[in-house]
Amino acid sequence: MFSVGVVCSAGGWRGDPWHSGVIDQIHASTGWDARRADLLIGTSAGSFTSTALRAGIGPIDLAARHEGGTISAEGQAIIDRIVTPYEEPAESRDWRPSSLAMSARAMWPPWNSDPVRFAFGGIPRGTLNGGAIATRINELLPDGWPEQPTWIVAVRSNDGRRVVFGRDDVRGTVGQACQASSAIPAVYQPVTIGERDYIDGAVHSATNADLAAMAGFDLVIVSSVMTATADSRSWLRDPKRNWFAKKLDEEVEAIRSRGTAVVVVEPDGETLAHFDEIDTTARGSMVSLGRQAAERVLAGRDGDTIRALIQRAAD
Repeated sequence: MFSVGVVCSAGGWRGDPWHSGVIDQIHASTGWDARRADLLIGTSAGSFTSTALRAGIGPIDLAARHEGGTISAEGQAIIDRIVTPYEEPAESRDWRPSSLAMSARAMWPPWNSDPVRFAFGGIPRGTLNGGAIATRINELLPDGWPEQPTWIVAVRSNDGRRVVFGRDDVRGTVGQACQASSAIPAVYQPVTIGERDYIDGAVHSATNADLAAMAGFDLVIVSSVMTATADSRSWLRDPKRNWFAKKLDEEVEAIRSRGTAVVVVEPDGETLAHFDEIDTTARGSMVSLGRQAAERVLAGRDGDTIRALIQRAAD
């Protein structure tokens, strides 16, 4: 039986439109619908795409909602479940470090230190309250966590450990998981669930694709807007993107070492050149860039891999 895991990365406002374009193009080119994925892994913005798919919004509608296109009656009925307006009220800044414990743990042992966790543990908490995210996702999925495996990644701020909602034994509604996963340090307030605080899953990795390594899928598709193709990377121009790309390389190797095929859709140099030209109002343009990136990948060997696996399943 043909089995697929889909990974949707963090990416801020660019993330969900990018993933929607990637997923729409894969569907258009191969006929495979990401709603059928055996596992969806979402980090930060990628958690929004993952939950939209699990709510039943199809690839064409995923793209159309950002592009202002016509949405199917089925898709609109699902989207109309969301009735809470999106707001991000700001509260007063707490200038104390977010988590000195996380900073300390990030530097020990010294041969395996994590400068990202160290830095984020030392900066103040954010001011924006993202509670509307939790409410709106819970409205989108009124029956709670989907029956199909859906993993939403966050980081526990008291010790910096990665937590996978939907897999680990932790509390939280699917909406709370998405709010926690997208709680960007120094921008949004941490999300308290039970007695713990959680922050953006990208503090661990923009993709967290290694979570799919042990599942034994035939194929893992990674949509990553925060990395770059190998020939487009530069530590000097964009150290953050390179950091995330290095992590993704390690994650992909972990998956492939288990005999699973991996297809990664990420920006190349030409795509990155357009990023700075697009502002937050041009989400349709990000959909187009995601489509183009997927089309580029599908035109090569990785596209042949996807089509061969889908054909094998059909036979």
